[in-house]
Amino acid sequence: MSTIEYHYQTMGGILSHLVGAGLSRINLDDSDAMDIMTIASAMRKKSGGYAFHGIQLTSKGIAIIQTKPKDPELGESIEKKLAEPGNTDAATYTKIGAFVGGVIAGGIRTLSG
Repeated sequence: MSTIEYHYQTMGGILSHLVGAGLSRINLDDSDAMDIMTIASAMRKKSGGYAFHGIQLTSKGIAIIQTKPKDPELGESIEKKLAEPGNTDAATYTKIGAFVGGVIAGGIRTLSG
């Protein structure tokens, strides 16, 4: 697994964690980070000492998870894909992270263009 795929997979896991919390503010600490980063055994384990407090989905995040991805394997939306029980594996998290990264990059290009 390449470093960028690992980062996409981590982004997908974080987004899944946030979607599971809804609009509630949550705190992410070391144990949450390890849960997110070890979604699949192929992911490298990292240790840190970081805690992030008051994390939550914003209106932009909600818009992203409700957008229809171009990849048919992700279904109608990221929100619906994450709601499917037992249907999110490491490859799916990687695709979700890549999709979200692309949406964010597209917004940055729009602002700078």
